[in-house]
Amino acid sequence: MHRLPPLGLLVLGALLACGKSPAPTGTTPPKPATPVTPTPPVVPPPAIPAGPYLPGTSYLGQDGYIEYIAGNSPVILTAPHGGTLLPGDIATRACGINGLDTNTQELVRAMQAAFHARTGKYPHVVINRLSRNKLDANRDSSEATCGDRRAGAAWTEWHAFLAVARGAVTANGGKGWYMDMHGHAHAIARLELGYLLPSATLNMSDAQLDASASAEALSSIRRVSVDNTALSFSALLRGPTSLGTLYANNGFRTVPSAQDPSPGSEPYFNGGYNTARYSCQDGATLCGVQIETHFTGVRDTPDSRARFAAVTATVLEQYLLQHWGLRIGQ
Repeated sequence: MHRLPPLGLLVLGALLACGKSPAPTGTTPPKPATPVTPTPPVVPPPAIPAGPYLPGTSYLGQDGYIEYIAGNSPVILTAPHGGTLLPGDIATRACGINGLDTNTQELVRAMQAAFHARTGKYPHVVINRLSRNKLDANRDSSEATCGDRRAGAAWTEWHAFLAVARGAVTANGGKGWYMDMHGHAHAIARLELGYLLPSATLNMSDAQLDASASAEALSSIRRVSVDNTALSFSALLRGPTSLGTLYANNGFRTVPSAQDPSPGSEPYFNGGYNTARYSCQDGATLCGVQIETHFTGVRDTPDSRARFAAVTATVLEQYLLQHWGLRIGQ
């Protein structure tokens, strides 16, 4: 006759077979661990050189990806999509758009030289030297970096240098002008001035534009328009002395202008993240425009870039002095 083992031994055997030990008598079994949600990597603070900054001198971020050429005039120029560096330790972006705005880095360098030659002053310049495949410096941080930590550090440096430039320009209530330079491949070879107004708004008549308080309020030149009580908003956008018309009068077809008042149904870039962040925000005295340039005759050769740069220095000096009382030269 076989004896059955005691019940306690059966339970112990079952527990050991499952790889578990019985809880000590008289104690409460431990609670299962609470799952830990991983946190995104912390982007380190920007490693940009400490000031003061010498006008006309180039300064680089920690890894040389972002460049700041210090200025002493009230003008800021940026090239967020003209870089070509492809470091292997930054992941290729898998979100957004990755197209290069060819020669826009070279274009802003030519513009800086032309401004200095004409006015004796240096504009502030910020250049993203990384390929857009690695960093899109005209987007918010998530789309700009697609989550890459090192790209995030470069994005932070980009805005840190821009903050330095903006602080220098607007110190003591000073006025300033910001131009974010890009390149397009649209069928019509013309400059596209982006004032943060969509095509539908620019397609309105002058009377409709001037009657629309929201159009002026949403634009990247609203402070210029509010301060200039002698000129209507539509005239400032595309009248005889508007920036677009001044460009067109100097051989660069432009929309909006007196010659091309609106995009109609054609493709048109109306301004992006940088323009929205740095132009006339919350009553600020830094206003500006995004300029989308065509390739042939503007970006294609050193001579084209030099001519566009010289014209820009001339027309911007005229436009800002006439419409905002802002002198960019000596």
